[in-house]
Amino acid sequence: MFGRVAAWSLGTPVLFTAHGWGFTDGRPLAQRVAFWLAEKAAAPFSAKIITVCEADLLAARRTHVTRHDRLVAIPNAMPDISEFLRANPDKSPPRIIMVARLSWWKDHQTLLRALAGLVELEWTLDLVGDGPTRFQIEALAASLKISDRVYFHGFRSDVASYLAAAQLFVLASKWEGFPRSILEAMRAGLPVVASDVGGVHESVRDGETGFVVRAGDVEELRERLRRLITSPTLRLQMGRAGRALYEERYSFERLVAQTTAVYSAVLAEV
Repeated sequence: MFGRVAAWSLGTPVLFTAHGWGFTDGRPLAQRVAFWLAEKAAAPFSAKIITVCEADLLAARRTHVTRHDRLVAIPNAMPDISEFLRANPDKSPPRIIMVARLSWWKDHQTLLRALAGLVELEWTLDLVGDGPTRFQIEALAASLKISDRVYFHGFRSDVASYLAAAQLFVLASKWEGFPRSILEAMRAGLPVVASDVGGVHESVRDGETGFVVRAGDVEELRERLRRLITSPTLRLQMGRAGRALYEERYSFERLVAQTTAVYSAVLAEV
């Protein structure tokens, strides 16, 4: 906020990219109110506000954070990877992976409870990321008697290698904007199961590239996981569809072109 005010005071146009709003559903009410007030106060100092998905643009309009003409949506993107880092989703038994900070809003607990009801099937779970709830998540895995199947890898700089070794990606968050981790999974050719929060439904086409489930719904998540764990063919089909969608809509080149166009339009008005 202070940077926007400082630039505005010098007559320098400001473009702000909002990577998710703090005032959307999934956060505590007090946080949502505080974030909305902050964004409302800062918005007038921006020439344009770029949101990383349509859902965030609509949320800003719906809550009257700023004028509609100040908002523009440019979906997130990821640079491509080598073919050697593409996954083999039809390999069995499947390795399930979730790449996320270990924190309450990522809701690893719902994923563990869903998998605890699938112990008759063969699977393992890789958790990539670290954070304040690691101890609680480890304790829950132990209490559910699935510790021998759950692997905690901590923070990693080689996430693409872990995705390449997996067969199924999950993101069970309570709140998201437009998660880049899903794009990384699609880029690797993995089917995705994710909570229907923020702009997730824009990147995950339910029944085509994966499944979108209600946040916190253990039973729905469990049944979607069951379908993919038991069907290598479905994993391969959805993984290929996700890779094709990534190439069509989420390439880095598309992001650069759209962002450059917005910057050029703002500078033309100076």
